[in-house]
Amino acid sequence: MEAIIYIPGLGSGLSDQSLNTFAYRYVKAVDINEPNEKKKYSIKIREENFGIDGSLKTQVAGVFEELNQETKHIIDIYEYSYIEELTTEFRKTSIIYKTFLLSVILSLNGPKVMWHTIRKLFKQRGGISEGHSGQFLYAAFILGILTLFGVLLVASFPVAIGDLVDVKNLPQFKHFLENYKLGQAIESFYSLLRGKAEYLIGFFALFYLVMPDIKFFITEMATQFTCMIRYFSAGKNRLNLTGKFEELLEKVCEDENDYDQVTIIAYSFGTMVALDTMFPMVGATSHRVAAKITHLVTIGCPYDFVRLYWKSYYEEREFKATNLRKWYNIYSAADILSSNFRKDHQVGPANLSVTANGVTPENLPFNVLPKKRFNLIGFIMLSGIRAHGMYWEDQLNSSSCLTTLVAKRHETEEKQAT
Repeated sequence: MEAIIYIPGLGSGLSDQSLNTFAYRYVKAVDINEPNEKKKYSIKIREENFGIDGSLKTQVAGVFEELNQETKHIIDIYEYSYIEELTTEFRKTSIIYKTFLLSVILSLNGPKVMWHTIRKLFKQRGGISEGHSGQFLYAAFILGILTLFGVLLVASFPVAIGDLVDVKNLPQFKHFLENYKLGQAIESFYSLLRGKAEYLIGFFALFYLVMPDIKFFITEMATQFTCMIRYFSAGKNRLNLTGKFEELLEKVCEDENDYDQVTIIAYSFGTMVALDTMFPMVGATSHRVAAKITHLVTIGCPYDFVRLYWKSYYEEREFKATNLRKWYNIYSAADILSSNFRKDHQVGPANLSVTANGVTPENLPFNVLPKKRFNLIGFIMLSGIRAHGMYWEDQLNSSSCLTTLVAKRHETEEKQAT
């Protein structure tokens, strides 16, 4: 019997990455790859507690195989939910603080992104093409423009209100504006925006009228981007996330079903949490992680981008997962965030791992769109970033990369059996 720990990506607010949808897609992949068409499968969702004090909760999807009126429990899929721990603190802040923090992060990291993108033209680092790194820079530029508009919008409200009340007629404000440098700077900024605030507010009102969901989209993207940057740059919440994963793994190992396989299937940012757990800093590997995890599956893993923009992030790592039999890496050539674990961006077997002695993944290409050397319309429409969400679609019965995964696992098991 197999236990699967499912680690979703950050974009759960923009797409359905719940345990229910993942379990349905995975079971469909198992079903259509099963040679015996008489077998049927069913899913039952339950909730279980875990942790030292039992205060943590997880959803578990039990998968049952039915044949000749006999039912067999074959898989348990545990959901590892980390998004709340990663983003709750930031979500509770005001829109002014969010906008300010995002603008600071973009201003500090923007030059680094630009430098590495230009440097990429002259030096290879990982499987990122020049077009891919350029499109990532373009996406950061768009986010920066939106942040700038957000800052100006926030600043426009006091300006618009100030037009209704002449603050210079108030003695205290007049003295402050005329005799202090800060006051003079505020007055200069106020004069610059005066007369333009109503146009800026009107523009945003029209923008939200035409695209009513854009506010939610921008807020989600800003939240994810900011929390991701803080995770990689300052280690914010990294220990919380890996520690909670270790407790969930302990729960899996204690389960009375006595699983003979423990598989991690992670997507997007979830793969970073998985790699931080499997390849921790030197001296931090737990016995459960080293001895119990048998398979690792990474889908759309942004390993190359992390190495490109945080050069030292994976230094001083160790690998002690001696029971890890196989690592499958599902990537798309059109997805600018996914990694092929090669020293170039060509299609082929992986030749890199996180550590020198670590297991090298087996690449499983999954392409919905053909990769082109350069497409201006696709570049402008951020097709490379949108391809990051094309490993499955919103409808449950759509095809997915999990079909490729299950077929490959069957093929590997058959080879080992002969």
